[in-house]
Amino acid sequence: MLKKRITLLLLAMLIVVSARSNYERSALTGYIDQYFKALIANNASAVPLAGSAKITLNSDIKSLAGTFWENAESITYRFDIVNTRRGDTGTEAVIKNSDGSLTMFMLRLKIEGNKITEIEAIKCNKGEADQIWDAGNLREVSPSYLLSIREVERDSYYDLIGTAESYWRAFQTNGSSEYRPARLLPDSKRFENGMQTTGMIKDGEYESTAKGFDTGFFKERNIWDRRYPVVDEERGVVLSIVRFGIKSGLKSRSEATSHDRLVAEFFAIRSGLIQEIQAVIVNRPDEMSTGWVPDYGPDRTEKDTVKQ
Repeated sequence: MLKKRITLLLLAMLIVVSARSNYERSALTGYIDQYFKALIANNASAVPLAGSAKITLNSDIKSLAGTFWENAESITYRFDIVNTRRGDTGTEAVIKNSDGSLTMFMLRLKIEGNKITEIEAIKCNKGEADQIWDAGNLREVSPSYLLSIREVERDSYYDLIGTAESYWRAFQTNGSSEYRPARLLPDSKRFENGMQTTGMIKDGEYESTAKGFDTGFFKERNIWDRRYPVVDEERGVVLSIVRFGIKSGLKSRSEATSHDRLVAEFFAIRSGLIQEIQAVIVNRPDEMSTGWVPDYGPDRTEKDTVKQ
């Protein structure tokens, strides 16, 4: 009798795990479709929320209705990544508003069963990240975020995170004796709120993604509250959400890197090397919490260049 009960309990547990961990890509993107349809209609009740769902906008705890805005009109650019085993999704989008303005948007969802249990959004309008802005430049989604990689050629879940972490480690150690280069393809590109910042000719010279690290340009920058909430093995894309601040006791040499920011970065990775980075960035003072527990990294007052 006891053996039978244990067997039934194990079967029940397997059913629960299966319900929570085996999702089709189309099913997960369907939840994203519902969210954006509700956003454009300004109808929060159309989103299938769990009763205890946690929701943040730019790291502030909100109601779902508190994350919507009335003049959102249409989605002009969007790509999605998903983790079919964990029920996680990540989206970068550009939203056109009724007054013609554009909004950069990052959306992260957590699905359990048939309900959304977590919504994390980062929203930036022009001027809310200083001069980092060219949302109109994002018209067609790069193939780097759309291709299905053959299973035998895919990087593993942890390999993908390790490659993304190499980027932050390069940020944290650049300009020091402990500098560790990021795993970057020579022609990798970086976009911040649609503005291309690397992988192009600038002032007659090629501006590589590695150049800023190799020259120690960001040596005062502190990267903290690092998280890797969505890893899409089929696409080879990692969503990492971090804070950009200044290392304790130091001062930025550049206006462009002098402000505290909340950043969501989508790393497109091929064979262990970063091919492209799409980032949604908004200013947020270091003193204000993200509302989410970090995976790794020094805190905002850490004086050491890195902890390994």
